[in-house]
Amino acid sequence: MAPSRLSLLVLLAAGSIASSLAETEWYTRNRNTIESIYNLTVYPHNLAVLNGSIPPGLFDDNANGRITPVGEFFGFQDSVEYFWGLAPVPSGHPPNAVFASADVVHFVSGCPEVAASTVYFTYKTLNPDNTPGAFVTKLKQVAFWHFDAAGAVLAYDAWIPNIQKTVGHTQPGGATPAGRNATISTLCTAQATTCVGDNEVYADADECVHILGQRDFGDWDDVWGDNVVCRLIHARLAILRPEVHCVHVGPTGGGKCVDVEYNDVYYNDELVFGEHGAATFDCGTYRD
Repeated sequence: MAPSRLSLLVLLAAGSIASSLAETEWYTRNRNTIESIYNLTVYPHNLAVLNGSIPPGLFDDNANGRITPVGEFFGFQDSVEYFWGLAPVPSGHPPNAVFASADVVHFVSGCPEVAASTVYFTYKTLNPDNTPGAFVTKLKQVAFWHFDAAGAVLAYDAWIPNIQKTVGHTQPGGATPAGRNATISTLCTAQATTCVGDNEVYADADECVHILGQRDFGDWDDVWGDNVVCRLIHARLAILRPEVHCVHVGPTGGGKCVDVEYNDVYYNDELVFGEHGAATFDCGTYRD
């Protein structure tokens, strides 16, 4: 006996509901993963990560990615260092700004394997009692994400616009000659206490100041190069893994803080993301 028209409609409706529920599950899973990653950049949550307490399930062990204009990151440790190791901590200098919030303001996920997001980080001053104070500025990051079968991030392609303008608010006066000299001095003093023994890259802080004082200072919107700004980032990361990052702070740049060919490093998608290249972030890649 052929099914009635009503029966067919009921079956179709049931299939639609099942499909919708499945979509809700992976959409929610993917959004929760991204929100969890960004929430750990907010002070003081980032301190736990800096102390080695890394939550499982957010990044795949083989996670790779590119962050424009900072660089490429290969593997789990590289990835978690970028996302959490560079989140601001109190500097003690005005405005002493940290991330008070990280809000995912745009999010789409058209399949279990892919999502895209925009996050607004809000900088606020940190009060003496460690509570957020006055608003300082905002910073945006736009990212595409690829997830493994368990929902951890396996690849990412992100962009942070207008960093230079943001730094103008968080480090007022930093772009002046005096401000740049102070930045170099701070960097060199920090690396002198971090990059020691087998990880030493300058004889002392004075040699560091002399060498970096002759280098291009750099631009926060074009970090990837043989400049001071790039080394400032890696001086922060050297606190976490001096055996890896001290050489990047040193005179040679260690293969990271070196001048690069634009087309070679911003479009080498197969190297960074794997065999699918840019299509890693296209849901069509994963359809039968």
